[in-house]
Amino acid sequence: MSDKNFDESADWQPKPSTRFKQISEIDSKILGLLEKRSYLLRKEGAWRRSKQKSQIDPKLEKELRRAWEEAGEGLGLDPRLSRQLFTLANQFAQSSTGGDKTGYKLAPRREPAEAEVLGPRSLRSTRLWMAMAAASGQPCKLPDALLNAPNKDLAKGLKQAGAAVSWDENGFIFGSADPLEFENAMLFAGDDPLNFYLLLFMALGGMGRCKFTGQATLQLLEVQKLNRFLPQLGARVVPMNPNNPGLPCRLESGGVMEEEIELPKDVDPDLVAALVLSAWTYPGGLTLSGLSEHAMEAGEQAAVVLEACGIEVSRIKKGFAISDGIPELPEAPVLPLDTVLTPYLLAIPAFSGGEVLVKGSWPESAQGVLDDLSALGVQVEIQDNALKASSTGMPAYPRITIGERAGLYPLALALGVRARKAVIEGKPPQDASDVLDHMNATYEAGEESISISNVGEWEGTFGSPAPEWSLGLALAAWTCPAIMLSNHSELTAWWPQFWNFYNTLPTGIMKPKPKKEVKDVKRRRIRIG
Repeated sequence: MSDKNFDESADWQPKPSTRFKQISEIDSKILGLLEKRSYLLRKEGAWRRSKQKSQIDPKLEKELRRAWEEAGEGLGLDPRLSRQLFTLANQFAQSSTGGDKTGYKLAPRREPAEAEVLGPRSLRSTRLWMAMAAASGQPCKLPDALLNAPNKDLAKGLKQAGAAVSWDENGFIFGSADPLEFENAMLFAGDDPLNFYLLLFMALGGMGRCKFTGQATLQLLEVQKLNRFLPQLGARVVPMNPNNPGLPCRLESGGVMEEEIELPKDVDPDLVAALVLSAWTYPGGLTLSGLSEHAMEAGEQAAVVLEACGIEVSRIKKGFAISDGIPELPEAPVLPLDTVLTPYLLAIPAFSGGEVLVKGSWPESAQGVLDDLSALGVQVEIQDNALKASSTGMPAYPRITIGERAGLYPLALALGVRARKAVIEGKPPQDASDVLDHMNATYEAGEESISISNVGEWEGTFGSPAPEWSLGLALAAWTCPAIMLSNHSELTAWWPQFWNFYNTLPTGIMKPKPKKEVKDVKRRRIRIG
């Protein structure tokens, strides 16, 4: 088709039949390509289901969306319409899988909450204690720990290194065991970077080689970046698959370890937490410096665990000095509430009214989160081993800053939606615009904030890019009804109890797990007469 057919000058006046033919031919090609695209996504979804994963890969969807938007900008297409078209294109693939074509509808009851719930224990602290128990070989119980995928995956990896670990409905149990053995081991880290870092840094103290495997997220982790400082610890990592920058990889360790190192500024906070936690196993301990604010916060969580076990930790400027030693573990450490997941529970009264009692201890270092909630009308009373949240009413046109904290941007967005007119501080992620587009909201997204001026009705189905976004949308559903999630099970893998609690509000009395039937003793048939 020549360029003159698309000349927009006034001289081009084709007959209606000609115009129809030209446009319908293009439409046919578009639909054909859309079918091919849907086929590839269905194929990817089938593979993920065969591996016991959710149908949608959030990372793949994010990369495709970025490429889509860049191509749309190059063609001069309206960005908002382009994003909506991307969402619709994805729904073709999802609706052709033979599964749930409508998604998971969020429909909380519109009654004041009068609920109490056992709060989710810190995901990071739980795994730091698990690693400490395994490395020390001492008996230890972690009651009330979440039996979620990341925690269980770490338990499996520790077991492969010789830890005596098991779990039941009450939490994780560690028995007495010999020191962990990493040489020539193949260790599974699951799909979470913290798990990999804990296994990796605990293995550094030995001499030899071991291998690490993991799932999609860890396969994309750029492990070569670790070699910027690992040689200072007498080790290096080597990717084993040329097509993946991450796992599977091989660790070679046993060289001379320096006692003081400065970490790169962009280092992952989870890496810092794992290295601080493992440093007591190195000869002479370790001094770390050059840490960012977020890295210091993560390292502090590990330092608290070490000090509870009798290991000396000194806070220095932008770092920590950890001594070597022999730890003594408490029989049952108290796990604090998770500072990312718990605020979503505390914020429920701002949407439903009423009160929510969250059982568990709140870390003093996270008092700022409660202050941020208080500024938005969520009053939190700290009781004996519990937090009681209620609402005094959302202020008019608030400036919301809680989203600047890690993992809480979806909560900030939900609170902004609740206010209907609000400014959300912090660099807005692309996911925020996608959510607001689904809500047919009126908003302006800048470099450092988003301003919401109106919220409409929900449209379509949304694939949540992370568990925190599912939590944020669960709250927003009180203000914007009928939100549909295509991958609500992603949150279940992180917080198995949440949907049960959410769907039983306003009381939050969760349905008990079905018990397995115990087969009766085999009966004998007795003939009478």
